[in-house]
Amino acid sequence: MNDDCTTTGPTDASGLTGDAAPISSLLPAFGFTADRMEADANLAAWRESVATLFDVDELAADEPGPFRADISSYAMGPLLIGLSRASGQRFRRTPETIARSGVDHIILQLYLKGGYDGVAGTRPIRVRAGDICLFDLAQTLETKATAFENITLVVPRPMFGTHLLRVDDLHGLVLPGSSVIARLLAGHLTALVEFAPRMTLDECQSVVEGTVSLLAACLRNELERGYADHTVAASPSLMRIRQYIEAGLASEDLSANSIAAHFGLSRASLYRLFAPVGGIADYIRSRRLHRAFFDLANSGSRGPRISEVARRWQLGTDAHFTRSFKAAYGITPRAAREAALLGLQHGTDATSSATISRWMREIAPPRAH
Repeated sequence: MNDDCTTTGPTDASGLTGDAAPISSLLPAFGFTADRMEADANLAAWRESVATLFDVDELAADEPGPFRADISSYAMGPLLIGLSRASGQRFRRTPETIARSGVDHIILQLYLKGGYDGVAGTRPIRVRAGDICLFDLAQTLETKATAFENITLVVPRPMFGTHLLRVDDLHGLVLPGSSVIARLLAGHLTALVEFAPRMTLDECQSVVEGTVSLLAACLRNELERGYADHTVAASPSLMRIRQYIEAGLASEDLSANSIAAHFGLSRASLYRLFAPVGGIADYIRSRRLHRAFFDLANSGSRGPRISEVARRWQLGTDAHFTRSFKAAYGITPRAAREAALLGLQHGTDATSSATISRWMREIAPPRAH
């Protein structure tokens, strides 16, 4: 973020707030209120604000009145937090949406009112008021929500990657509102929204560090419930190896043998460590495919050729890469590139300057190739 960021100022004729009054010491803010907008303008503002996250339709389809939505959001350095209220609707995130948006984040939502049913990847998901849910924006989802009020926190994937072995396992995770962990996190998220309008950029840094540490500790405990061997899943060695793998994904020398040798482990010990997450070979391949996907999603027409992306991440021949990519994401590398180009073209339109979308692209750290 630049030092000349702005914060919420007076509401203009469109009903939008934010980017109006430069107060460099406060967090940048953006929002709008249905009561101060025409219905069509309110709908358009909502669609554009959530476009990076979701495709939406069936807006207020089962409700007697017109669609309404309010948003109040803040950029907390590398995190985004917002309070939203909206009519019922269907949310979708397809492989094409993922490629078009080109963002790689985890979102955590506390539902204060309302809820939804749906599918996250292949995982059925049901959320009601008081529950906390998580989504990996690199994976698909489809949900149907009633009228709702929620708090949404957006976290770049690498901020969780240093704490959790399999960040993608967060997709579709629901913390029941009756649980102690959910109540603890709900109190923290509510406090962030309450104090964000008065928080300074200097205060933000320590708040972000504390928030991510708290979330990671709570979520790691929830994820490890699903592993047969909790001792193995929680092993510090596993996290060090994971970080070593992330740094070496582009190397053709990265293998089970080289990893075992680097850490002074036997192959059998290495295999046992990665058994809870599907095995060492599958883990390396899935991480390489993830990098390849976002290389394609974040490159323009002059970006690397698909064959170059396959070679960069050691993913075999073009044919093998295409098969693996489609098995993982449901679309071919070429379709992902085409969807990304559509997103880039839309992003250059004068009407496509949604503040939240811009923030999400700004907080995404550059990838090392």
